[in-house]
Amino acid sequence: MSPARLLAGTALLAAALLAAPAPARAAPAPGWAQPGYGPGDTYYNPAESVINAGTVDAVRRRWTVALPEAPQRCARAAEPVVAGGRVFAPTETGIVAYQAGTGRPSWRFDWPYPEDETTPHLAVAGDLLIVANSGCQSQSDPDGTVRALSAVSGRLVWTVSLPAPVESLVVDRGIAVVSGESASDSPAVVGLSVADGTRRWQLAGHSSAGVSAGGRVLVGRVGAAGTSALSVTSGRMLWTRAAAWTGRAADPAGDRFYASDARNAMLCLDAATGAVVWSAARKGSALIAADGRRVYRAMGPAVEALDARTGARRWTASLPGHAGQPVRAGGLLYTTVDGGRPLGILNAATGTRASAGTRIGAVPGGNVVVTGGWVYALKRGALSGYAR
Repeated sequence: MSPARLLAGTALLAAALLAAPAPARAAPAPGWAQPGYGPGDTYYNPAESVINAGTVDAVRRRWTVALPEAPQRCARAAEPVVAGGRVFAPTETGIVAYQAGTGRPSWRFDWPYPEDETTPHLAVAGDLLIVANSGCQSQSDPDGTVRALSAVSGRLVWTVSLPAPVESLVVDRGIAVVSGESASDSPAVVGLSVADGTRRWQLAGHSSAGVSAGGRVLVGRVGAAGTSALSVTSGRMLWTRAAAWTGRAADPAGDRFYASDARNAMLCLDAATGAVVWSAARKGSALIAADGRRVYRAMGPAVEALDARTGARRWTASLPGHAGQPVRAGGLLYTTVDGGRPLGILNAATGTRASAGTRIGAVPGGNVVVTGGWVYALKRGALSGYAR
């Protein structure tokens, strides 16, 4: 296992040359600790106050860094998470931490064998960065690995090996919940202590999409119709419904799950009981965001907003290409648009265009991360930070 270390001098020089001083008011503040912002996969940052409809056209690129590459690898660069003034980016070679306001490297953690490491799932929990991924050389019996790195130094704190690959990760209430299966390994959901990696509980025959609401993680029975909510801390089953639902997100308050069913309906579930609060036919989507007032879903070359209380449509906005993952922050809704089109930036309340998106430009696939007055975007192997 490679120790944490600084990036090579050439990469440091490149980042410094591209970096420009960031205004104090755009200093990185609250983070984006998991891929969907938090354990609920809401893709909603309620703390953003700097970038809004009145200021989004004033942002410009402040820094860009080329992410490390490996000649032989399974992992790919992926969207970062942000915490403690650092941006943590998965790369082909491992994980690199950059200073959020300048793009200067803080530390680097390399895979021992990049050709046998899949793109990791990341989550920041306190002063630890949880990194969960799998081997990729074995098609029939890949193993999984969960690591904890110091978010400050990149030092390896603990490692847990799992018999099955890691297909999802969510961290909530001091527990890292992972799940996975393979041709040789039965499906299971496992809860590990963030502090030391100790296995706290395990549920066989189930899988998790990595969504937690108020300390409850949604899991599905593999091979049969059944969906349950587990206590994140104990693994105890809190409720079960005889239906096959796939968890997509939670409400920011942690009292609702949003899921889809086999008929492609979107369901709003009471997180405490599993009761269906409302159902919207043919509106299931893997690409949704939720802010407590509306649920936003990508639907081909458009984005639709549903009322969070009733599921009724509130607005629909057309885009010049297929929409990616919606992201909600600062009164705005961001979505990538395919075909090399600029980022879609809409008013979240009305769906009207808030910006032409040319300041940030095209972001191929994935999603942007918006936090602390910054927009972070991954573009073809390079990570950029935009601010006023």
